Amino acid sequence: MPMPILEMCQGEDGAPVRLPVVADLLSVVRERQAYAMLRQRLRTGTNATSTPSLTLCHAPTGRPRYTLTVQDCPPGAKVPRANHFAIFIVPQGRESDWLYGSAEGRGQLAASANFRRLVVVAMHREQEYTDMQAVQSELSPMVMELAPPGMPANHQVPFLSVGGELGWREVVSRGTSDLSGQYSVEDVRGEDGQLYRRLVFLGNEGLVQSESRLTDPAAAASSQKKKSRRKAKPSAPPPVTTPSQTPGGALEVDKGFLCCAHHRVMVAGLAMLGVGTDHNKDVSVLLVGLGGGGLPQFLRDFVPGAKVEVVELDPAVLEVAQGWFGFTPDDRLTVTLGDGLERINNMEREGGHQYNVIMFDVDSKDPSLGMSCPPPAFVDTAFLERVGKLLTPQGVFMLNLVCRDSALKKSVLSRVRGVFPHVLSRGIEGEVNEVLLCSRGTGETGVPPTLLKAGKTLQGSLGMNSSGAATCSPQIDITELLEDLKVA
Repeated sequence: MPMPILEMCQGEDGAPVRLPVVADLLSVVRERQAYAMLRQRLRTGTNATSTPSLTLCHAPTGRPRYTLTVQDCPPGAKVPRANHFAIFIVPQGRESDWLYGSAEGRGQLAASANFRRLVVVAMHREQEYTDMQAVQSELSPMVMELAPPGMPANHQVPFLSVGGELGWREVVSRGTSDLSGQYSVEDVRGEDGQLYRRLVFLGNEGLVQSESRLTDPAAAASSQKKKSRRKAKPSAPPPVTTPSQTPGGALEVDKGFLCCAHHRVMVAGLAMLGVGTDHNKDVSVLLVGLGGGGLPQFLRDFVPGAKVEVVELDPAVLEVAQGWFGFTPDDRLTVTLGDGLERINNMEREGGHQYNVIMFDVDSKDPSLGMSCPPPAFVDTAFLERVGKLLTPQGVFMLNLVCRDSALKKSVLSRVRGVFPHVLSRGIEGEVNEVLLCSRGTGETGVPPTLLKAGKTLQGSLGMNSSGAATCSPQIDITELLEDLKVA
């Protein structure tokens, strides 16, 4: 029996695309039907509570090329009569930023742009984009089908962007974790013009798992030499370089800079222990969750007397941290591969283990939960009691809490307070993260009045560790981080 030939044309002028089996043909037909229904809905009205998105694929390869998200202005918004419709192009590598990667951020972006409808366009990794003009020409026919009702014919639709730039991204490594699936390590240019290295798991592309700032030691040394010259001639600023343009690929991770704000809060929380004072020369830290290794490396390199043990579940994460994020274990910075829950349970059962600080910075693999960090088992009352038993009497438990469910968050805080009577918290601006600094308490009912003074002592002691291997300086403002603490 002859095999049927299955082909489909995308539009009247589209070239026929051959499909191998009937199931694939039906899938394409359903996608076109869903798109037609979405287009009809968008043409008949606006709805600020609905933010539909669709992905446009590259015709030759079938791989995702653009993701379009529709954001309508809320009813009653004062929008200029001429501001019907606009397209915003997200810079490459920035699609995970809060402003572009979250519903709240896109709402804020749309309010700032002030159009009846804004389509936010994200470009995908491992796709080539020539320039802004080429992107506009490619997108124009499709996005015009998403215009709001009542827009005049031949209306000029503006394309918005950050400084007219497409941004820059280079994928430097890809791999697969047996636990978390495919991942990408990529260098991107930030809003500040600096280069950053990111670890992104492709199963959750809206979340940057780890991030570190990159620096060029040769350029920094050259800049320092120029500054030291007595009669330096004015010169044009050096051109912005990318890793591929840097001789020998000399870019390194800046270990003195913590990209994640919640990591900086955790470091500042060490002031609760009096770290940096003469009477507290050593600090033992147990950290569950490695990521790119930026936080434990900072603790090891800059906090006097710090000895850090990290527990990481995923061997692939450790491999990436060592290979791409400058993570360097030694006798004062060790890693145990395994389940953090099991590790803590076993240590509490064995006895003989005590830490000045225990930190949880571990994410949940279940996206359906209202809490993405930590997994629920890590804030179970019985487990928190085991954590308390592993702390010294004046020890501090630090928790990175990311919870969008208000009822669940209230329950978590209640359980934490049930074990640790003294809980301070600090939210992270523009993010859901909240860092909890928990202790058994010393009779204080609020933020200790001596904490800011202890913070200044800690600030002055950072980087004074004579045995440290760091070649850069710590860049953190302890006092500023402590000023916004409140009682949870």
